[in-house]
Amino acid sequence: MADHIMAAQDRTWIEVQHKTFTRWVNTYLVHRAMSIETLEHDFHDGLALFYLLEVISSKEVGRPNKRPKFRSQQLENCIFSLEFLKREGIRLTNIGPEDIVDKNLKLILGLVWTIILRYQIQVEEGKSAKNALLEWVRSKIPEYNINNFDKDWKSGQAIVALGEAIAPGLHNLPNDFTNDPLSDANLGITKAKDDLGIPDILDAEDMVYNPDELANMTYISYYRDYEENQRDREAEAAKLLIPVPSQCIAHGPGLETGEAQIQSHFFIEARNFKGDVIPSATGLQFDVQINHPNGQIDFNYIDNGDGTYTVEYVPLYQGTYTIPIQLSGQNISRSPYRVNIGGAKADPAKCKVYGPGIEGGEAGKPTEFFIEPRNVNNEVIKAPVPFQVHIKGPYGEVPADLHQGDDGVYTVDYNPLDYGDYEIEITLDGNQVGESPYHVAIDYPLDLADPKQSYAEGPGLEPGNKNTHPCEFTIFAVDRDGNPRNVGGDDFDVQIEDPEKDNISPEIVDNNDGTYTVVYQPTDPGVYNIDVIQHDQVNPLFFEHVKNSPVAVEIEAGTDASQCEAYGPGLEDGLVDNLPTEFYIQAKDSNGDPVLEGGDLFDVQIDGPNGPIEPTLTDNGDGTYKVDYEPEEAGPHDINVTLDGIPIKGAPFRVNVNAGADHSHSVVESCSFVLRTKDKRGENMANGGANLEVSITSPNGNEVEDIQTQDIGDGTYLVTFKLPEESGEYAFSCTINGKDIRGSPWTQVYNYQ
Repeated sequence: MADHIMAAQDRTWIEVQHKTFTRWVNTYLVHRAMSIETLEHDFHDGLALFYLLEVISSKEVGRPNKRPKFRSQQLENCIFSLEFLKREGIRLTNIGPEDIVDKNLKLILGLVWTIILRYQIQVEEGKSAKNALLEWVRSKIPEYNINNFDKDWKSGQAIVALGEAIAPGLHNLPNDFTNDPLSDANLGITKAKDDLGIPDILDAEDMVYNPDELANMTYISYYRDYEENQRDREAEAAKLLIPVPSQCIAHGPGLETGEAQIQSHFFIEARNFKGDVIPSATGLQFDVQINHPNGQIDFNYIDNGDGTYTVEYVPLYQGTYTIPIQLSGQNISRSPYRVNIGGAKADPAKCKVYGPGIEGGEAGKPTEFFIEPRNVNNEVIKAPVPFQVHIKGPYGEVPADLHQGDDGVYTVDYNPLDYGDYEIEITLDGNQVGESPYHVAIDYPLDLADPKQSYAEGPGLEPGNKNTHPCEFTIFAVDRDGNPRNVGGDDFDVQIEDPEKDNISPEIVDNNDGTYTVVYQPTDPGVYNIDVIQHDQVNPLFFEHVKNSPVAVEIEAGTDASQCEAYGPGLEDGLVDNLPTEFYIQAKDSNGDPVLEGGDLFDVQIDGPNGPIEPTLTDNGDGTYKVDYEPEEAGPHDINVTLDGIPIKGAPFRVNVNAGADHSHSVVESCSFVLRTKDKRGENMANGGANLEVSITSPNGNEVEDIQTQDIGDGTYLVTFKLPEESGEYAFSCTINGKDIRGSPWTQVYNYQ
């Protein structure tokens, strides 16, 4: 809100005048179905200015070029307007046609202000428009001490008070004041627009934050115009209440046609000079006569209390009636009226239709109904009446035999061959007779299934089916009374359309107990449209759906064993017989795309050299399955993976398992260590040849004989030895030149258990 106020305060006088004057111009251009956005752009071709002057002056300005594409044409249009203003006695200063064409906004604003002064504020040459308007304002709201048309209006209250002054009761002052200038100004401008029709060409923000004298004067002048035109409005309102005979009208059936001895009526409307009904025009006495060659007819004259009058009469004779209607000795519009009254005739609304043929029936059994012709007075007419009877059955028109008896009553015979809904239309001169059209239900014979009662259900019509498995559902035959049938023989049929709009032939089995088993094999996933129908027993080409047909079934992509794959180390050669292993199954649909959910019942059989091995199958819930197993012997293993008894891709698999090293039987066979020789200074020797001796004594005191010493030649010696399979503490000794090296002798414990 604060940003909005700051933006309003930053407007220049040019922006305020431009916006206000543009809106002022549009209040007149609307009469030519035009509007402009900006003065400088929309005035430059001269057309908008030209039409503004024609509308505001009610005079011809000239003959403009209506498609001024070239500058010369635009200048010519502007010259027409400026020359017209000069002829009107308006002095123009510092503006020529080229200023308008070249979009000089300041000069254009000055031109529009000159037009406003003459035609809106209506000041004569040589007089002060400001002083005259200011004097009028001060006379209306003297308590506000208005001395100008800018700062004295910033409070917003003056414009509210001015509206109240010219239209007492427009506001509730001072209670309506909010003491917020913008809110008060908005109140005044909005109420003036809504209740007084004063156009809101000026924004409240501009009156409060950027008051411009010319913009304010333009807007405020509308208030003076409203007051000065009050007498004209009152005179116009009074004139609207006076009925004018030439504008008054009469209408209704009593002025159009009629029937002898049948009451009719018509209406008279009191209308003003504009042709509008006058609701307050009560108590008028229109002079009405209803004349026939045999004499005048009495009538009933009713004041409806809303500016309209009802005339009721009963034409006693057949023939042409003359009905003059006058007000104050003058004929109303189209008076006198001539009305042709015919003889008595059957009234379609009064005629009666009855009998079993419009109540119901059974297919294949003839039936009948009756038409009793009556006039508007509900009297039976024995003369011939041109009734028209059309019977439409489920499969087209049904012949009807119509004949009249001595009592005037018509009998209609027809034979409904097919069951279903029948429409019986009875008309007279194009009008419906009685309660026509009649809708008659012809039932299916009790000894046959009724498709309206029969139905189909079962998993094959429900979601969740896969395209890899057959789908099955059942048709239940039910008679017309809703009783299940217990015998077969009904002519049911099933039509199935796959997602590619190709037909699939189902297998239908009559179970001879009133049920029918339907099996179909989906191909691709998608929506399958299934129609379950029953053929007509008389004409098998006609059929009807059972009551819950058709059905759209969403078939999901099922897991296809031939597309499923298995992978992982448990299917590869090189396994050992003492470690568990695993492999995985990836479920795939018939397109070879991975299935992303679990639930498939894969079966895994593993046969080792010595018999079956029990695997562990884990459903991961994402279309993959983990198989864990542990080979028991070395040798070939046959692994078969099936789904619904069908091997998956590549199955069965053969895996060669090798014998694996066993920790319980494995031992340390030999050991070794490296001896580093050094000289007296502790420096590493770089050559071999030392007099090195190594001895090892077992826990039993025996010397270990299998000891090998290798001179590497760089001052190091690799000592390798093989211990007997005897647990306990071994004593090691290592000497150079018969003396123990540093750390020698030492002991080491070995455990062979």
